[in-house]
Order: sequence, then structure tokens, then C-alpha cells
Amino acid sequence: MSLRTLLNRLTSPRSPTLAGTWGAPLVLDRGQVGRPQIAMDDHGNAMAAWHHRGQAEEGVYICRYHAEYRSWDLVPRRLDGARTQAHAPEIAMNVRGEMAVVWQEQEGPQVRICARHMLGAAETWVPHPRTLQALPGEVHSLHTGMDLAGNIHVVWCLGQPGEYRIYTCGYHAEEGAWDAEPRTLGDPSPEPLFPQLAVDRGGQGLVVWSQKGAEPEDHRIVACHYDLGGQCWSDRPTLVAEGHASYLRMTLDGRGNAVVLWVEEGEAGVRALHASHLDGLTIEWTPAPRLTTGSAILWPLVGLDGQGRAHAVWRQESAGTMKLFTKRFVNGRWDDQRTPLVEDLGQSRAHALSVNAQGHALVIWSQIQEAQSSVCLRRFDGAVWSARPILLGAPGRKEIQDPGAALSPGGQVAAIWRQGDAGDAVIVCAVGQA
Repeated sequence: MSLRTLLNRLTSPRSPTLAGTWGAPLVLDRGQVGRPQIAMDDHGNAMAAWHHRGQAEEGVYICRYHAEYRSWDLVPRRLDGARTQAHAPEIAMNVRGEMAVVWQEQEGPQVRICARHMLGAAETWVPHPRTLQALPGEVHSLHTGMDLAGNIHVVWCLGQPGEYRIYTCGYHAEEGAWDAEPRTLGDPSPEPLFPQLAVDRGGQGLVVWSQKGAEPEDHRIVACHYDLGGQCWSDRPTLVAEGHASYLRMTLDGRGNAVVLWVEEGEAGVRALHASHLDGLTIEWTPAPRLTTGSAILWPLVGLDGQGRAHAVWRQESAGTMKLFTKRFVNGRWDDQRTPLVEDLGQSRAHALSVNAQGHALVIWSQIQEAQSSVCLRRFDGAVWSARPILLGAPGRKEIQDPGAALSPGGQVAAIWRQGDAGDAVIVCAVGQA
């Protein structure tokens, strides 16, 4: 398909109920900027975070979108206290608009895990960042989450070749204090671990990771649960599934249901996409049939709504083109057939998924068509996917990376992406009603 035909399809007249309404994309920052993150509360307020590298230092910045005024902050705010080499921010935002940002700071061999939050009606950040841990080594898979009460969880993997550990640290809103020391989850590993964290509105938490055993048959996926009453994580990980996982992703809803997706390498280079479902009533993990197989399956993502229904989205090679596919999980089973989201609209690149409690979902992705890079979005209205994607902004020759989006219960959407190369890029955002 030619670029002109693509643009005609993406921008052809359509009803407001299908396309929604969007403001013009806005540049938040430019220069040596890193992967952006986006979050949104129930009222359509949003927060974006990224890192910016200058000539002498590297800092973490945020910018807030105020739904009441339909505008972003005029100037991004720096959170890391002007220390050098602060990067890789991760953000959490609960339904009331309270926020937390975590990041890592590197100074020689020493690495720090830092956090800063804004709780309560005063809408002011705590005066200084909190250092959660400072040790020699390298950090992997840093994540954070927040519940309705303002409790914050942070999970990361830190270590050096030969020994890596998973750590967790929490902020307890009622006491107004962080844990005195991080605690470890599971056993040490000779290789880096990549834990995934999910926290629901009620305060339940779940951490899932893949660990290798001495033999291939000893590889497994395990999970730790957070007990809100005891304010502690489970002492021993529970088994989710046997086998070695790559591209592990997980989601959790307010009823204790969870879904884990992962890709497993098979014989002759054939990969398989697997899923396992945690029933919130029986507290048992149930494996699902393989969702798909193929030579190239990349970056599966999953999201749950308030009724235990899930969407899985992944990229997979088909007829020589990397395309985007989805399946839905309803009434305890996955769709038999995968649904293509991109069809023949070019090579699909990075993508992100957001699902709200009402059962609506959206997928944002970047794609290349005739050397032009563009950002597209498609939404699920609770019953079907929209007939065609929405084009956000105009295609350009600078590559688009790291798209992200957040969908509120009211249908407000905040989208963000990075466009350009490592030395000169822009952080772009767009806000709309899907």
C-alpha cells in the first residue's frame, strides 16, 4: 500500500463516535531525551516523565496535563534534585491524581534507587527525593505502582555478574513513611532477573519473574503476592508455570485476577506465546492453550478490565511484514482466532496497550511506510475494535520510538512518544477523547 493510500484511509471522514476528538500534538522537550512514560487519573489529568541529558548532567523531568484547563504545564519540572546521571524514570498515578516517580542514579560503580511522590489535596511534591537503596552494581526492570489510598510499591533487580537479587520497598500512606530497608524476594540469581509489578486500586500487589534452573527442565515462572493486611510480601514465591520465559508481562485487576503472558523459544527457532490466568477466588494459576506460534513474536502486552476480561497484544511476522495482533480473554477463555490491528499498513514497530475498568481498550504503535514514520492508535469500545486506526500527527522521516498511552474510565486518552535519534529528539504528546 502506498503512503498516499495509507493517509487517505487514516484521515478519511468518519463519525465523531468512531474517531473521537484530539488536540494537536505538543512538544514537551527536545534534545538528548530518553524513553517517556505517561499515566492518567480518573478525571483525565495526566503526567508524563522522561530523562534529559545535558552537557554535564542527566536529570528526570515531569510535565502535568490539567484536564480542567485542557493544557500542559508551561515548563517541565525536574525531580531528581540536580544530581548527575539520573535516568530511566517510572511513574505511578492513582485514580485521585496522586503521583509517584522512581528512577536510578549512577555515580561510578554505585547505583541508587530513588523515589519522589505527591500525595493529598495540597498537590505538592515531598521536598526531596528518597533514596531507597544504594549499592554497587546495575539495575534491571525498575517498576512502581500505587493504590487508591496512596500506598506505593517499588520493585527492581540489582546486582553484579554472578549474583542478582529482586528487591522491593514500600511507602505506607497511613504512617507517612517508607520501609526502613528494602526486602528481597526469592533467591539470588547468577543472571539478571526482570520482575514485573502490578498493584490494584484496593492495595493488592503481585510480582512475577522468570528464573533459570541448573537444567532446562528447572526453568520456571514464579510470583509473590502482597498481603495488604499484614503489609508484607509472601515469604516464598509460588509457581506460575514451568519453562523459560522471555518478554514476560503481567496484569492484575481489583478482584485478585491476574494474567501473565510470555514467549518461549521452541525447536528450529519457532516461538510460542503462552498465557496463564490467576483466579481471584481459587487463587490458582491456570495455564491456557498457546495463543500463537511463529518465528518472530515480540513484546506481548496484556491488560485486564474490572470484570476479569483481558486483551493481549503482540507483534508477529506475517508474510514478511511485522504486524500487530490481538486476542481477548472472556469468561475464562481466549479467542480462538487472533485479530489483526494493522493489516497491510506497513511495518509495525513499538506498541503499547491500555485497558480501563469499563472494558474499553486502546493500542498505540509506530510504523514505517515508504521511509515515513507515523504514530497510529486503535480503540476497542467494549464490543469491537474500530474499523480503522487514527493517525496522530503527520508522518515524518524521523523515527518514532517508545509510544505510550493511558486510557481513563471516561474515555480520555493521553498519548506520548519520542521522535528523532539519540542525539536530537523530541518528546511529543497528544490528548484526546477516544
